[in-house]
Amino acid sequence: MHRMAALGSLFLLSGCATMSRHPAGDAPAAAPRAARSEALERGRMMVRRGWVSLEVGQVEDAVVAIEALVGQAGGHVASRSDAGGRNAHLAVRVPSASLDSVIESIVSLGTVTHRRVTAEDVTEQVVDTEARLRNLTALRDRLRALLDQAEGVQDVLAIEKELARVQADLDALQARLDALKDQADLAALSVSIHRRRILGPLGYAGRGLWWAVSKLFVIRD
Repeated sequence: MHRMAALGSLFLLSGCATMSRHPAGDAPAAAPRAARSEALERGRMMVRRGWVSLEVGQVEDAVVAIEALVGQAGGHVASRSDAGGRNAHLAVRVPSASLDSVIESIVSLGTVTHRRVTAEDVTEQVVDTEARLRNLTALRDRLRALLDQAEGVQDVLAIEKELARVQADLDALQARLDALKDQADLAALSVSIHRRRILGPLGYAGRGLWWAVSKLFVIRD
């Protein structure tokens, strides 16, 4: 009876741990104040992302130069696509601290048509996820200890089922934590490269004609 009472209490704690992962409104469970203070001492964790579009004379030359810049910064090219030398797209990851300098080097390769950088503070998410990991790890260890003491088949099956569920939750939380830390360590940068248009004689003549016609309507704004 004592063993069954312990099992019931442990399952009740397990249910509470599950509910703490999904509180009302899907807000993250509150982490201990000490954990938050420790996170603040380590510094805020920011996920940075950047987007750059530019026009260049030779797309392939620009791609080679960008790949070299990314490698020198300690990053890597996650994916690359191109369309016969007319345009190319690179998805790269670079250390967050180097994102700005990498972008400055890239935009010097051509004419910038679009440039954007964002930053998202994920410190709270990391702290809350770490707290839930600690709680679930302690629960898993208690379940393992109880499993070693279980004698009846039904007790063993019940504990193993709960242990599998808790382990699945642990794996999911660990994967989320790893992803957050990876995103904070390495910024994502999307680079779109387009070949600059070169007008022929008729193109220049047409542009000149359009300029002359436009001046018939407006001399100065």
